Amino acid sequence: MARWLPLLEPEADVVSELTRVTGLDTLCARVLANRGMVPEAAADFLSPSLKKIGVPEGGAWLVAARRVVRAINNGERIGIFGDYDADGITSAAVLCVALSRYTSNLMVKLPTRQTGYGLLEPYVRDLFAEGVNLLITADCGISNKVEIELANTLGMDVIVTDHHIPPENPPDTAVAVLDPKLWNLKDPLAGVGVAWKFALAVAKEIEDLDRRRYLGRLLDLVSIGTIVDIAPLVGDNRTLACIGLRHINRSLRAGSIRPGIGALVKVSGVKDALDEEDLGWKLGPRLNSIGRIKNPLPALDLLLTDDRRKALQIASLLNQLNHERQLRTSYAVERALVEVNPEEDFKVVVTDEAGGLAGLVAGKIAGVTGRPAAVLNRRADGSYGGSARSGETDVDLYGALFEVRHLLGEWGGHRKAAGLSVLPGDFDAFVSGVNEAVRAQLKENPELFSPPVKIDAELSLEDVSNGLLDWHERLAPFGSGNCRPVFVTEGLRVDGARQLWEGMTLLRLRGGISARLAGPEGNVPAGAFQAAYTVSRNTYSGGAELEIIDWKIG
Repeated sequence: MARWLPLLEPEADVVSELTRVTGLDTLCARVLANRGMVPEAAADFLSPSLKKIGVPEGGAWLVAARRVVRAINNGERIGIFGDYDADGITSAAVLCVALSRYTSNLMVKLPTRQTGYGLLEPYVRDLFAEGVNLLITADCGISNKVEIELANTLGMDVIVTDHHIPPENPPDTAVAVLDPKLWNLKDPLAGVGVAWKFALAVAKEIEDLDRRRYLGRLLDLVSIGTIVDIAPLVGDNRTLACIGLRHINRSLRAGSIRPGIGALVKVSGVKDALDEEDLGWKLGPRLNSIGRIKNPLPALDLLLTDDRRKALQIASLLNQLNHERQLRTSYAVERALVEVNPEEDFKVVVTDEAGGLAGLVAGKIAGVTGRPAAVLNRRADGSYGGSARSGETDVDLYGALFEVRHLLGEWGGHRKAAGLSVLPGDFDAFVSGVNEAVRAQLKENPELFSPPVKIDAELSLEDVSNGLLDWHERLAPFGSGNCRPVFVTEGLRVDGARQLWEGMTLLRLRGGISARLAGPEGNVPAGAFQAAYTVSRNTYSGGAELEIIDWKIG
């Protein structure tokens, strides 16, 4: 059972001013204040607009844009190199569609898990063999200093667009390195957001007067990449994701949706308007599935094709591969859990079963054990490679890995997720060192492994029923950096319960509201209880439904 923090108590003056400025009720203003919202920023938060997006100007953005324009004018071959996950695929698609407006001398290449992530030497040589003069990375490149030097030696210029945390020695021979974290480590942009902003910088340099409308049509791709990559939904990310979702739903109703996205919607079984959970849990996994198992290029083809029949064929393939991925993941998790060391605070599991599923398996292990986890494969040269996830803990993965960076080959990522390779002969030192790093974080934050529940307000069920959803949905999309508000209600009673699927029970609460409760069948409160929960709209009834986070008798 998690520890519940006392109710958040924002300053009354701030709540009052937010109520006046937004025209919404006091409860909404309180939730906004709990998130640090100031009155002058509320209107932009509630009504995101592209006019408020930070436009890239000057510096590296201008240098990079001018180099692309020169390549277009001179008929140079431009190569785009992405990644095999949803963020990397959508990033490559955005750059490809945007630049194809001005040149047809383009090619796109994606990595494969078999060869490895990032701009590795084999990919550089392949791009050179394809006659590329200017190489643009998408969602990668910040850690590929040596490979960029190789590209320069071969005669290729390189522009890096990335969003990962820069290493100590980022590339210094590229034409430009466009990674917002070079200027602000807390910048939330996903790789696809950086790619979109770069496309905007190029269109501006070309003086394309129709650029806002044209690039606005690419926000469907931006919203998918941003949400699926679990990028914080604040600032420009919130604006891009919110407007992108609206564009998807508007074009879906009008029958003008991008064929690839429309096909993904169809095979994933989404019937109504899409929300962030549909992108994150239905479309995203299908885009990611093929890159975990084989060459990800069909996923890119899906997003680029204008042929609806072809799109449906590819989406059906991805749907099938996603089912296969689910079965393989379940099997790999079962095998990996047997190898978990109960003494470790950073679970490190070596398995031959995970392959491209390492990140998913690590996430499942982190979820089951309540500890960060890494799933690694042993390579022929004695090194180890794989992925790490922090799960629901507050562990800073990047910070922990930074402490053992001398034991690592290629590595990089974020606070919550990372990819890494351990040098030959250093495995035991890595396990010991990364556990020591996590324990140092635990010393500073005793609640590192079980973050307490932060509660926005205490409500009655009548409060939930009477108009809460009307303002609640204006705070969406929810996700990292913009979590759903958490409420608490006392004196709840269960009038009925049925299992929806293994691990999820639907409760009928006295008063008529339904609630979902995760856990084993039969784990239902008896008698009066209080619950901490989030609220969403039930797809079928249109009414409010609770998602219980934690509950206590009484």
